[in-house]
Amino acid sequence: MSNGDEGRSSYLDLLITTLMEHEKNMDRLLGKLEKISEGLLKVSEGAELKTEKSVIRKEKSEKAGDSDAIIYMKIKIDRPIDEVLRIIESLKE
Repeated sequence: MSNGDEGRSSYLDLLITTLMEHEKNMDRLLGKLEKISEGLLKVSEGAELKTEKSVIRKEKSEKAGDSDAIIYMKIKIDRPIDEVLRIIESLKE
């Protein structure tokens, strides 16, 4: 084998080794991503279920209490009272 062939062979061996390590790292990262995506899917399904239960409870409570109710709230804010009233009125709409 000539000197040029040995250099080319070493280069190809290095390239193959590097690509194999890269493939192993990619497989490991893809495995982690799959676990994370499965976890996110479970969390989102749980959140949807909680939201649906909350909506159902709210609908039941609205049906049970069709009468008007007075709600008292104590709020500590640093805004003028007329601005607070405008905000509350906008929330009613």
